[in-house]
Amino acid sequence: MTGVQGIGGLAVGLALLAVPGASEAGEAPVGCEDSGQCRARLGNGSVCHSGGCEPYRDETDLFIAVGLAEKTPTRPKAFQPMLAVLPAFAYNPSVGFLFGAVGIFGIHLGDPETTTISNLQAMVLYTTKNQFITQVSSTFLTERNIWEFQGDWRFMLFNQDTYGLGTGHTPVSSGFTVNGIGTTAAVEGAQPMNMNLLRFRQNALRKVWGDLYIGPGLSFDRYYGIEDLRLDLNANPPVVTSHYAYSQIEGFGTKSYNTNGISLNLLFDTRDSTINAYRGVYASFSYQWNPTWFGSAQDSGLVSGELRTYLGLSSAVPRNVLAFWVVAQGQVGGHLPYLALPAIGWDARNRTGRGWIQGRFRGTAEVYTEAEWRFRITENGLLGGVVFANMSTFTRPPVSYQGYVETGESLFEHPEFAGGLGLRIMMNRQSRTNITLDLTVAQHTTGFYFGAGEAF
Repeated sequence: MTGVQGIGGLAVGLALLAVPGASEAGEAPVGCEDSGQCRARLGNGSVCHSGGCEPYRDETDLFIAVGLAEKTPTRPKAFQPMLAVLPAFAYNPSVGFLFGAVGIFGIHLGDPETTTISNLQAMVLYTTKNQFITQVSSTFLTERNIWEFQGDWRFMLFNQDTYGLGTGHTPVSSGFTVNGIGTTAAVEGAQPMNMNLLRFRQNALRKVWGDLYIGPGLSFDRYYGIEDLRLDLNANPPVVTSHYAYSQIEGFGTKSYNTNGISLNLLFDTRDSTINAYRGVYASFSYQWNPTWFGSAQDSGLVSGELRTYLGLSSAVPRNVLAFWVVAQGQVGGHLPYLALPAIGWDARNRTGRGWIQGRFRGTAEVYTEAEWRFRITENGLLGGVVFANMSTFTRPPVSYQGYVETGESLFEHPEFAGGLGLRIMMNRQSRTNITLDLTVAQHTTGFYFGAGEAF
């Protein structure tokens, strides 16, 4: 299986445009004798060069290698854009062959000495399965990181397989009836669906103390044009899909629904980069309330937490890093529609679950963990590598409905594992943006994925 992880890592090909941002900036370097002193004083990412501490930058990137940029010891400056536009072309079993373009944009919205780089990724794609995908994801930090704005905007004419809830085996529906239609047939394996999505999610967080942020968020998700392609209520016995059964039991429509919410968000962010961090911690907590008066199909709540941490392994080569990622979320106080439930590969950048097809696991609660070792291969920094492993676990709620009883599935009851290794090609050394190629292994499947930017 070759393809692109979910939809979020879709950038492969030759870069067409780059404006690396190239003038000397900042104060005189701090004196040093070795990189260990710089790391102790300034944190991982600073190295000793010519007797002074300076930010680490790889010597060569793709633009330099193909003659589109010069190898000069420059630093980015405020409001200098770092832009790459790439054609996207790949194959993925969940989308078929895809074609389109991806733009990756980095910029410092203030003095680079005090302001972390901001980033925006935009894509427009069409696939041979008649899918049309547009997505813009962004993280912007203002001068001195006072404000952090996070966005996830999408418009998708889409189709995808779903597999029921939980990470264990889908229960056999022997004796299960839905609204008196009779005993249903068990549905095993993939359950293909057509669905369209319009999404607007935006958070605005302000620094309140140290590196702690707090702020509100708005979320608008509309799922429409939903078709269960394996659903057949006229068959004997009737074939009932997981989406249809869940929607009937919980009182949702089966053709369309909205999940619109207002959230309160807490964030602790000490990363040195939003694109490719060499140090720091990102820890977030969010409670989203989805009231019917705001347009949601039902009142519900969603609690989410995320932790990313980056540990430097070498003071001389700061990009040698151990990175850890944990995502946990679950519905509270009501019920979410089936397609709005936590699902693998449906995070803001579609990067959870490397090794699994997007949407392979779904449930009322989720815990996802990943660890990755990132390292430099060539001394000039053009090539790097990663080794990673992840674990996914989802819940399935118990069911007692018209004579059918199913005990459900709890977190960590059936954990699923995947892992792999990958190659990194430094595309822009100023923004630290890599082209990624990952070989993955999961249960009964292997994958080969192209992408741009780190998974987390």
